[in-house]
Amino acid sequence: MTRILPTLAAALAASLAVAGTSLAQDAATTDTPAAAPQAGGAAAAPAEAGAQPAAEPSEFAAAVEKLSPLVQDVQVVGPWSEGDEHGVWRTVMVQPAGDDAKAHFFIQQLDASGHDGLAVRSTTEIPEIAKMDGQIVGYRADDPNEAEPNSLSLFFEVVPSDGEISETYELHFMPGQPYMFGPASN
Repeated sequence: MTRILPTLAAALAASLAVAGTSLAQDAATTDTPAAAPQAGGAAAAPAEAGAQPAAEPSEFAAAVEKLSPLVQDVQVVGPWSEGDEHGVWRTVMVQPAGDDAKAHFFIQQLDASGHDGLAVRSTTEIPEIAKMDGQIVGYRADDPNEAEPNSLSLFFEVVPSDGEISETYELHFMPGQPYMFGPASN
């Protein structure tokens, strides 16, 4: 676990960049037109005296720009480990436009074991969430289970479309095994 903590900070910082590349949609670049030459042939001066030219966007800003507008939520919800491999769990909620559009929920296992930063190890959609009659208003992860450090448990607060009192649902996920999703048991 102590090996994961230093890497977790780097993983969290890089997760946004990975989100951009793993969920990116090819966005058209928008170039700012160059200033038109003035009568003497010189380019127009900046509008403000002492204004700095725009800096080139960083790779992180470029990753954010590439995110699809359908992506409504991206969260790193906790670490995982399996033998010498380790990384973080990331959740992604995608919501199409429209009044009746349903949220699609994905779990990604990001591997931080390599020297090239994070890599997407797996992506799994939880289709039951898109079939729910209600709206997810929040979710949280439990701390990793010490007996199964490669597992993930999430708890969702869902407001039914015909009610005002939220209901809690739970998801227990373990790579390579069937997951469990349903109303939370007390």
